[in-house]
Amino acid sequence: MNLRKIEYYCFIKEYSDINFNLISKINKINIIYSYKNKSNLNELLLLEKYCKKNKIKLYISNYFKNLNFLKIYDVYIPSEDKSRLHNFKKNLKIIGTAHNQLDYIIKKDQGCNKIFLSSLFKTKKYSINKILGVNKFNLISKNWKKEILALGGIDEKNIKLLKNLRVSGFGGISFFKKKNPV
Repeated sequence: MNLRKIEYYCFIKEYSDINFNLISKINKINIIYSYKNKSNLNELLLLEKYCKKNKIKLYISNYFKNLNFLKIYDVYIPSEDKSRLHNFKKNLKIIGTAHNQLDYIIKKDQGCNKIFLSSLFKTKKYSINKILGVNKFNLISKNWKKEILALGGIDEKNIKLLKNLRVSGFGGISFFKKKNPV
């Protein structure tokens, strides 16, 4: 697998979290924005404008109900969201996160086109006992029919291990805050 051909997914909570210099250098970059409430609307509109101008796909997380007025066509459903019914527009691109086979079935039922499998490597949230690692990651996702993305603990040291996985991309938070990860 050529790391230059995979998709990158940058998770952000605030517009100020974006490392614009880094993101402008990466091809096939996508942004997943955690929209919390209506007070973030101006920030969301700024982000939407930036993404449209720079041809970046924007996925919205957490607050889908009242976003029909925006021109955003993509949604991210976190693993905590187990509800089976969402009233999304047709032709919407939906990405979800799964931690196991049961989560995968739920995300498949939610209409996800792509699914993050988490956590690949150790993070602040997931200790060494809770990570999947390369072998378990491959075993869990072996028969998945959806496009698979890696999530969790990916950094400059272990990014080359992605070539051992059947993934079309990966996501991260801290990876995109660093100066020169790619």
